[in-house]
Amino acid sequence: MVEFAFGTCGWSYAEWEGIFYPKKSGKLSQYCKIFPTVEIDSTFYALPNEGTVRGWVTRTPSDFTFSAKLPQTITHKKELKLDQGIEEELNQFINVMTPLIESGKLATVLAQLPPRMEFDAEKLESFFSILPKQVHFAVEFRNNSWLRNETFKILENNKVSFTIVDEPLLPPEVHVTSDIAYIRWHGRGFRPWFNYKYSEEELESWVPKVREAASKSRKVLGYFNNHFHGYAPENTLQMMQMTGVTTSHATAALQRLEFQRKYSGKGKAESETLDTWTGQVGGISGLANFATPEVVEEARGISDDDFSLREKTKRRIAAYVGNTTVDIDVGNRTIIHRCSVWDNSSLHKEFCKHVVKLIESLGANEAVILLSTINSSIDLWKFESRLSVDLPSRHDRSRV
Repeated sequence: MVEFAFGTCGWSYAEWEGIFYPKKSGKLSQYCKIFPTVEIDSTFYALPNEGTVRGWVTRTPSDFTFSAKLPQTITHKKELKLDQGIEEELNQFINVMTPLIESGKLATVLAQLPPRMEFDAEKLESFFSILPKQVHFAVEFRNNSWLRNETFKILENNKVSFTIVDEPLLPPEVHVTSDIAYIRWHGRGFRPWFNYKYSEEELESWVPKVREAASKSRKVLGYFNNHFHGYAPENTLQMMQMTGVTTSHATAALQRLEFQRKYSGKGKAESETLDTWTGQVGGISGLANFATPEVVEEARGISDDDFSLREKTKRRIAAYVGNTTVDIDVGNRTIIHRCSVWDNSSLHKEFCKHVVKLIESLGANEAVILLSTINSSIDLWKFESRLSVDLPSRHDRSRV
């Protein structure tokens, strides 16, 4: 009998609190009561420590599984080139994942290739030659040149899964090249990344594809990568329901989520808007020290649909804003961001609209504290012009 396991890409999103997570703490423990699997997205950006990985093992049920993205240094920066030392990095990654491997909880390792990487059979074969046999791998291609029989044959010979996708860069073709069918839902349209809500009709159109994949494999792993506004858990729960693999906990979670979606407002009191703290705060000119009224108005013009809080702790606040990211690392006194305005304003330690949008989202009290913290030690703060998270560029999105 074919096993179905649906989940989301990542689980620790602050904006899922309330709408999906009843409690702020213990997100993984809450998550695994509803879903049987999750894709670890953070390993793409940095390796976790051993304690973190062991925690994933101990805090989840024995039958819960993880998939993990291969580090971007291997797939994006070095593009699978063996002569650039990727074998050592791969071994390091596998060593870190050992607790998951030994517990039987590592379902798949995903190698997501960059859109610029075109078909290269020799490079793919060479990469596969160094993969450890005790771990299952999947590859997500993002360039149409890979969609050919030669690619599928190489995958089959090496028992590596072709990643079936729903996204702008490739057509949603079903190819099963190993005993595990691997599916990722990103969204549709010109700019769907992380911020696309599938309609029930769109999900229903995928059910036959999921069943086709199931008919050619022993297990189907499917992950939704549209985490903005809690869309990923909602669409995942709907897909579980449509394919007949839902549970009582999952059904209750979907009902609660739909209720929250229907009846909960923004939760922002009028007193917690920018108007209350753009002037003097405790003798310190708050936001006015960092942004002009024009920039503040531009920030207000950014739709809430284009904003997603990625992380919120005492040491770090991070969000996706429009087609870029903003990371405020309080512990290291660093603001990391990139846009055309920030490239210049960061030199003068001034905010752009994206940074203001993030600060406004905090509410008046937290924003004042943060602004005071930055202002009181401004000479020690670094305003860096770069992305903390890789996002598809407009050029990549146009190559459809």
